[in-house]
Amino acid sequence: MVTGFRRTLSLPLAKSASVPALRRFRGEKRQSLRSTSLPGRSHPTVSHLLDQIRSAPGDSSSSGVDAIDRLLGAVDDLLRLPQAREALCRRPAWADRLLDAFLRLADAHGSFRSAVLCLSDRRAEAQAAIRRADPARLASAARSLRRTEKEVSQVAAAIKDLARSAPLSPGQWADAAEAEIAGVLTDAVAATASASVGVFMAIAAAAAAESASLSKDSWKVWPTKKAAKAKETAPSAAAEGLVEGSGRVFRSLVNIRVALLNTVTPSL
Repeated sequence: MVTGFRRTLSLPLAKSASVPALRRFRGEKRQSLRSTSLPGRSHPTVSHLLDQIRSAPGDSSSSGVDAIDRLLGAVDDLLRLPQAREALCRRPAWADRLLDAFLRLADAHGSFRSAVLCLSDRRAEAQAAIRRADPARLASAARSLRRTEKEVSQVAAAIKDLARSAPLSPGQWADAAEAEIAGVLTDAVAATASASVGVFMAIAAAAAAESASLSKDSWKVWPTKKAAKAKETAPSAAAEGLVEGSGRVFRSLVNIRVALLNTVTPSL
């Protein structure tokens, strides 16, 4: 059996935000076809996941990354239900698609965390160059920030397609309840990707703005070391929150892949 990171995060129920409605399976009479073998929208775990999908953010703050992690925690909870595992075992092709999607998301967030660490280093380098009135070092920091912007933008582009999930065909599922579970999990992947792209692009924009603000005369508008220290505090704290939050998101994605692998791989 595959092992993963232990998740100890407590997940309070989130308030629903106003977002477009989730996909609907047209032409199906769900109430008459509902199977008791699979959890429906009234199941607490499914309801919680739907709440997290609706409230998935698209900003660059550490709280935004935390909300993505809560969404992934709700996905992990759903995957641990026996009914969901049975549905995955019956649909190996669908399970493989989920595995691939979460692998790509994990790779993206691993790269994003590295970029945020790099961004913190480049910011510190720029601040040191400004304090020392070192134009060569300042120019180097500006180039590094532009590289970070490009790298993060590429990471966002690599998962952008995951945010566009096509409606599922009702004919490929055993019943409406199984189709419901497939739809909810597919929506969760799309919501995670969409929110992640929003976070990544906001950080890329921040790196671009910082790079553009640097010039050989930057230290002239940085009058005292006290003022410089005040300017350093907020961005540094935000960067620390992003590094910590992106690490949790990465571990959550690994846990989800572990749960999927343990479901579709027979025990030896």
